Amino acid sequence: MSDEKDALRHRFDAYRRSLRWRSYERLSEQIVARLIKLPEITSASIVHLYWPILARREADTRKLIHWLEAHQKEIILPVVTNFRMEVTGPPRLEHVRYAGEECLRANQWGISEPREGDRVSVEDLDVVIVPSLGADRSGHRIGYGYGYYDEFLAQTSAPKIAPLFDACLVDFVPSEAHDVPMDVLVTERSLMRPSRPAVDDV
Repeated sequence: MSDEKDALRHRFDAYRRSLRWRSYERLSEQIVARLIKLPEITSASIVHLYWPILARREADTRKLIHWLEAHQKEIILPVVTNFRMEVTGPPRLEHVRYAGEECLRANQWGISEPREGDRVSVEDLDVVIVPSLGADRSGHRIGYGYGYYDEFLAQTSAPKIAPLFDACLVDFVPSEAHDVPMDVLVTERSLMRPSRPAVDDV
């Protein structure tokens, strides 16, 4: 199973890195246009999401963050506290209020995080937008393999949404007991709620 996941990670990462900047911007804008129409987001007061690693061509959420600010949503970003691979131990993510791009700093893994700010409990989150390399149509995502997001996602009942590129949506991703499936998948071409038909552009 690990070999299958590693092969998918390599495939998805290679696709994303192949994107030219203009194509990447266009695809990301199309994804954001779908995200801001989701009732899970329009009705939310507290939104947890990620600041994109542009060099890795993560679906660019910056315009979504600007939209959330304009609509007076509270924005929460993750802060990595450790990269330990043990199953047990302290949480690997903390959740911090976003106070503007000028307050971010890149950690040693290139992830932009708030330098400081109020911590928020996972119980307070209304929706979580999850970084994903790819996913299958059952909602099982492929992350970077560290496991800390799954640990966090298992602690919250908030809807979980994965933005990803359509080329990184496949029929099957191997899953394990600790993997947390997504409630909604959003690509530049479709919106999918696993177990329901996809909604494509006509």
